[in-house]
Amino acid sequence: MKLKLMKISTKSFIIIFSIINVIAGFIVGTMITIMSLAAPDEQSMGPIGPWAILLFPVLNGLLGLVTGAFFTGLYNLLAKYLGGIELEFKNQE
Repeated sequence: MKLKLMKISTKSFIIIFSIINVIAGFIVGTMITIMSLAAPDEQSMGPIGPWAILLFPVLNGLLGLVTGAFFTGLYNLLAKYLGGIELEFKNQE
């Protein structure tokens, strides 16, 4: 069975995309915080290092919100004129 994805719900996409970005930001922020605490003072990442564990998830989540809204709107606009993504499903019954 072939179906075409013609529209993506902006709200649901933004929620999922932002949460994924928050998780990625937390992982990267944790690594940067650990590296900044383990590094000698002369090789330190400055004052942002220890705060990266809090700062990165917030900034990444906001970035995910903005980019998710932009790309969802762009996809919906292009799908209207060019056709959506064709998906193929197999019935398991």
